[in-house]
Amino acid sequence: MKKVFYLLLLISFGITIMMPVTGVHIHKLASVCFLLLSFVHTISCRKKIGVKCGGLWGLIMIAFVTGIFGMIWEEIPSILVVHRMSSIALIFFLAIHIFKFYKRMWRRKG
Repeated sequence: MKKVFYLLLLISFGITIMMPVTGVHIHKLASVCFLLLSFVHTISCRKKIGVKCGGLWGLIMIAFVTGIFGMIWEEIPSILVVHRMSSIALIFFLAIHIFKFYKRMWRRKG
């Protein structure tokens, strides 16, 4: 069950970052799914949350909110610039988060 949940989280994130290929509507649908799944992931791992994971959650929220406001106020390009910059930072920080998770899982098996 946990592997299926992590796979759904990874798929929704992958579809979210493929916005040029999938289009805006699928991007927004996948980002909502990613937001909900990451919220469930945060709740299920709440015993292990530190400052870094809280910052990651905050960055997810910043990217989501600026994406919504960028859709509403298309005439203000600075909102979309903040959305793009936070999304790029989110990709790097989530990659680090996933790498640390798999590194920890590798150490447990050995």
